[in-house]
Amino acid sequence: MALLPTRSLSPRERGLVAILILVAVIGLIWLAVVGPILSGFSDRAAQRTLLTRQYQQHQRIIGSIPRLRRQAERQREQVRNVVMTAPTKAAALTSLLDRVQKTIEDVGGEVRAVDDATDDEAAVRARVSVRMTLGQLTTVLTRLENEPPYLAIESLDISADQAVISGRLDLMEVGFDISVPVILSQSR
Repeated sequence: MALLPTRSLSPRERGLVAILILVAVIGLIWLAVVGPILSGFSDRAAQRTLLTRQYQQHQRIIGSIPRLRRQAERQREQVRNVVMTAPTKAAALTSLLDRVQKTIEDVGGEVRAVDDATDDEAAVRARVSVRMTLGQLTTVLTRLENEPPYLAIESLDISADQAVISGRLDLMEVGFDISVPVILSQSR
């Protein structure tokens, strides 16, 4: 095997090789030591920025707690106008039926029948059959719809057969379905 002749490097070539070796060593040191340190600084800076934003957002939320508490209290008061609170569904239905019957009797109407028509968990419903005049009906409906908790009148059937016979609008047979949402109160 023949060896290739070697020639010695000139001083200029040796200087260039030394510079290349120095650049390679500096590059390896940069990649191995300095790069990760600088990258860690930038990662921590980004994390600090994110934490600062989260902290400011949480401070705004904490600052809004009194306003949210006042808003919740107002809403709790408004719920009492719209929803009936009772310990059980049966108690809510009894309260609804008593209220309707008392309102009808207060205006002089005659209650013919009051039946439970509840078919879901969120509300109680009743079907009421009454005999009354038009003025009494107007008063009853106004009171039921405008006194808290406000009742929803889902259907209204009016039969004025006697008006055809007598020629004047006197007593009518009235049937209506009413409902009110219910929240069951927890006894503690």
